[in-house]
Amino acid sequence: MEISQLRSLVAIVREGSFTRAAEKLFVTQPALSQQMKALESELGVQLFERRGRRITITAPGALVLARAEGMLAQLQQLHDELAALNGMAQGRIRIGTSDTVCLYLLPPVVQAFRHLHPAVEIHLTNRPSREVVALLIEGAIDFGIINLPVNEARIESEYLCERTEVAICAPDHPLAAQQQATLAELVAYPLLLLEKGTTSRALFDQLLTQAGFAPQVTNLGSIEVIKRYVEINLGVAIVPAMAVEAETRAGRLHTLALPWMPARAVGIVRRRTSYITPAEHAFVELLQTVITRSVY
Repeated sequence: MEISQLRSLVAIVREGSFTRAAEKLFVTQPALSQQMKALESELGVQLFERRGRRITITAPGALVLARAEGMLAQLQQLHDELAALNGMAQGRIRIGTSDTVCLYLLPPVVQAFRHLHPAVEIHLTNRPSREVVALLIEGAIDFGIINLPVNEARIESEYLCERTEVAICAPDHPLAAQQQATLAELVAYPLLLLEKGTTSRALFDQLLTQAGFAPQVTNLGSIEVIKRYVEINLGVAIVPAMAVEAETRAGRLHTLALPWMPARAVGIVRRRTSYITPAEHAFVELLQTVITRSVY
């Protein structure tokens, strides 16, 4: 049994297909299939079942997958511990987080950390929260910064801050005369929202359904696109407060508080019993310092 075979198994399950897993691993699909056949032959079990174009993992395969994730995590921990022997003179930090945190919270932290520890590599992977948890379990990242809570026994979490949402409109919009807005006031205007599938959109859709509203909605792919369209008065939107600090200060957008919109906890997530390197500890300390100086 080889480490590359275990990594391949984990990638196939995570990606849901041999083709996508081969692309992620930079190998050909025939080579990946041969790896799995060799592993099945060595273990004497069938790992996958094919149903048309879909593949599903078998019960023996699920057992092998759990062990593979554990072994890969232990191997990464060994690398981390060995790197830590050199302190922070060198090393690597691998962080998984959402687009929002990656765009609006981490840039000043990464910049300051690079200035303090220029030899430490920082790898950022922006994925939805559920995918960050999967990357943690397989040992592909060191820690994540995501929305809490996380219902996974192999993951532990640490509260970091509250993520509050605000409504935004153009400075000459009728709502700009107010400091806060009700849901009924917002749905009277066209809404610009993130596409369905995001946690933020699901939460807002739930509120709309409970209130019995069916507003005019335009779906957009990113918060940056939403902000630009709100600036030119094509509608109002709900976005994280941390995402519009610069535009609000510059007078390009007006923000409205939403007392009825529940805040969400953001936290640091790690594998239980994972080793925390000096570089990782220093990064998290710096992150906490930056957050205490900001209000989100």
